Amino acid sequence: MVTGIWSIDQSRSSTAGIGFIVIPMFGALGGFLGLAFGRYRTSTDPSRRIGAWLGLACALALSSFNIYGGRQEISKNKGRDKTQEAFRAEISLDRDSIAAALKENPGRERAWLDSSIRTRMTDRAFLLAALPRDSISPDILDSLANSSDLGIALEAVRNPNTRPETLERVYRTKSYPDYFFQALAAHRHTPPKVLLELYHRPATITGLDIWFAGNPSTPKEILDQISRTATDRNVIAALLENPSLDCRMLSQLAMTTMRRQNHDADNPNVARVSELVPKLCPTKSTP
Repeated sequence: MVTGIWSIDQSRSSTAGIGFIVIPMFGALGGFLGLAFGRYRTSTDPSRRIGAWLGLACALALSSFNIYGGRQEISKNKGRDKTQEAFRAEISLDRDSIAAALKENPGRERAWLDSSIRTRMTDRAFLLAALPRDSISPDILDSLANSSDLGIALEAVRNPNTRPETLERVYRTKSYPDYFFQALAAHRHTPPKVLLELYHRPATITGLDIWFAGNPSTPKEILDQISRTATDRNVIAALLENPSLDCRMLSQLAMTTMRRQNHDADNPNVARVSELVPKLCPTKSTP
């Protein structure tokens, strides 16, 4: 059982935990074979004695199988880490070369970058290095958002120049839209109707409130709901900096932060609320 648990722990697969289901069975089988060996290893019956030693061999084989599998996973992980490190280094080199080229082409940044991307559409490292740049045209981003490579498509969605219609198409047509939910919730060009659908759909991705709260394009209906239900100080901090914040939302947040003031004396949101109240909720003068 120990070797089985160790072997599973070496895997980085998201489904590796399923292996724990069979651990009790492995333990029971190993225990049965061990008991059989202890019971019959000194038997006067040759067949039983042979069976006892075969049982011991099988029990050892189970542990050996687990150890072999664990060592194979360690070897695979090292190979993957080395490959990923080399790939990251390639992206870094491409990022530096792009930055240098853009400096050499003042006023032509978009034309140069668009042209370079078109000629290297199959160069994954170059695309990942280029996509965070705000010099890329919306047309190129629209094309890359259609990529079957989820990593490329995601970086295209994250780019600040990506058009609302591109973002909506990604939300409605991708076979695995959940992969893009965080980027869509944070993007200021995501259409309000998409943000509303994303907020109210059954939660398959957690932790999106902080992205909704910080997005200036988030509909007030969502921001109002967050102001009434948020307890996470990071979500509240994001909402406090949202330009769509109004007096009603601020009042809701004030109730939340002040209620926790004695328990969260170091909470910077308390000071921020006090700072914003005079600006968003000015006292009306009486005649």
